Amino acid sequence: MDDMWPGYDQNDPKSILEYAGQLVGKTLRETAGLSKIDDPRKRRGAFGNALEEYYFHIEPNSRPTADFDGAGLELKSTPLKRNKKGEFSAKERLVISNINYMTVVNEDFEHSHLMEKAKNILLVSYLYEPDKSPLDYEIQSAVQWGFPDEDLPQIKRDWETVVNKVRAGHAENISGSDTLYLEACTKAKDASVRTGQPFSDVPAKPRAWALKASYMTAVQRRILDELRSIPREVGEKDLDLLELLRKRFSPYFGMTEEELATRFGVSKSKNRCARITKKILGVADEAEIEEFAKAGIVPKTIRLKKSGRPKEALSFPAFSYFDLAERDFEDSDFQGYLQQKYLFVLYREDDAGAYRLQDICFWQMPEDDLRDAELCYDKMRDNVLKGRADVSVRSSENRCCHVRPHGRDSRDTRPQPFGPPVVKKCFWLNQSYLQEEIERVLTS
Repeated sequence: MDDMWPGYDQNDPKSILEYAGQLVGKTLRETAGLSKIDDPRKRRGAFGNALEEYYFHIEPNSRPTADFDGAGLELKSTPLKRNKKGEFSAKERLVISNINYMTVVNEDFEHSHLMEKAKNILLVSYLYEPDKSPLDYEIQSAVQWGFPDEDLPQIKRDWETVVNKVRAGHAENISGSDTLYLEACTKAKDASVRTGQPFSDVPAKPRAWALKASYMTAVQRRILDELRSIPREVGEKDLDLLELLRKRFSPYFGMTEEELATRFGVSKSKNRCARITKKILGVADEAEIEEFAKAGIVPKTIRLKKSGRPKEALSFPAFSYFDLAERDFEDSDFQGYLQQKYLFVLYREDDAGAYRLQDICFWQMPEDDLRDAELCYDKMRDNVLKGRADVSVRSSENRCCHVRPHGRDSRDTRPQPFGPPVVKKCFWLNQSYLQEEIERVLTS
């Protein structure tokens, strides 16, 4: 194929980007002259394959080098969706490259296959709409993108976390919950497929390097200038996220809520501690924190009694009884909440009864505990299906979680599918379970 492809020069990044820019606001039907496309439900990546083959005229090929090799540019397409607020969010993770367990153990991060593939990406984003043909998905942006410098410390930490498991002979234990921005996602047509690893005879699931959906949502919102990052000072460039947060919070450990509120000029309100957290991080009250958005982190203030037991159980949003009846645990909002990463900002009661900022930690429910949460969910779901949504799941019935009311009062109700309206309820994490998990994370 000639160096000069239809419409652009394959060896000139500027020419490629100008050609890609013609996609924005249009569809493949308009730009590539296509009248049909593979069903993406049957062939994953059908949109990206069509974009590559019929717009950029790149022959389909699993190439180890960049798609535009002469320009050192890798082509990636990623679907967006609109959330309930009308904002764009990533529909899925962005897969970068397959992981070869046999060779990755001999790599270092800076010269890794991942960095080679991700250092210079032509990122084409399109709006996924389930009722439309992929030919009619509108392309939202086409930009040159690579890992931002401020994200590299965390991405390196994520990479090392995964690779160190392979080096220890435990590739079979890799989990998405191990990391914040970068993950090793499963990559096989069949969930039963396994492959070898270098330092163990135990077969492991094939995996690929991917950027989490939460990270890709933040990337898109950064392109749209909707996020604000935590300001970094001189000497903080190489800190990963937890190190940066601990550096920000540690000067204030031991101070009471009242002292912190006075220090930062925060008035008394229901969300006072959340506002204090943003003040400590140097981010405006109304701003969304970019680093949290990228990692899917939700900050939560936890008040601990002198014994270390949380003052209250941790609640999640009230659920719909109709949703509960219709959806399995795997498709539930509850599982989604448990698979999120949380930043616990811990205040502990002193001898005088005042709560002092003690520590911070990241927490995500371990995969082994999701089974207990599923049992709680299924029990409450069974109650709803029997027309007994008024019957909750008590904390004594489940090690991790329970169900109880979450309404303003007894008149704050929601309809149920097989009985009269019932007071709003939600799932809660048990105080005893929270105490165990916080102690585990802080000592790990």
